[in-house]
Amino acid sequence: MTIGRELQALGMREIRENIRAVVARVEEGAPLAVLREGAPSAIMLRFDESQHWERIERSLSALHALGVYPELARDTTQLAPLVAGTVQPDAAAVRRLAAQPRAVLAPLRTVGITDARQRFAAILDLVKQGRTITIVSNGRFAVTVIPLAEYDRLRHLARTATWFRAAGLDLSSADEAEVADFIRTYRGRAATAETSEATGA
Repeated sequence: MTIGRELQALGMREIRENIRAVVARVEEGAPLAVLREGAPSAIMLRFDESQHWERIERSLSALHALGVYPELARDTTQLAPLVAGTVQPDAAAVRRLAAQPRAVLAPLRTVGITDARQRFAAILDLVKQGRTITIVSNGRFAVTVIPLAEYDRLRHLARTATWFRAAGLDLSSADEAEVADFIRTYRGRAATAETSEATGA
């Protein structure tokens, strides 16, 4: 995963003029902030990184179907009671979460690397509207350009994904059945521990 790594930044014009080298660098695992008029405008990530986060979002949707909303935790210390079901999510917070944009789930939109060079400003305009654009290089999906706000959201989610992995569920590869089984097992263990504490065992 490259989310959370130190971000480098380049101006839009410099990226456009050196697009092939920039795409190759991002593909190697160096996420890049695109500066427009001196301010960060978008983030360039490896395509497989955006796919990784799309899979995590699908696992989170499976958790939501079970009444578990990990994104509502302010920090990882709040995740255990949320997952165990001992803390119920606030209905208003759930509605706000449902309304939150998730750009990584947007339909795949691609542009060839030559066109990307010629239309880079227009690409940034689309990304600013909440879309993602994937640059194709040498016949492969190479780099995805995502909104800055989406990058910040994914950075926050990275801690949640790490917590789940440590607890035994890899959100990037789990299917719905595995998610349901994890929650059932986790809640069973939590109930057993609570009973043992109550009885002093």
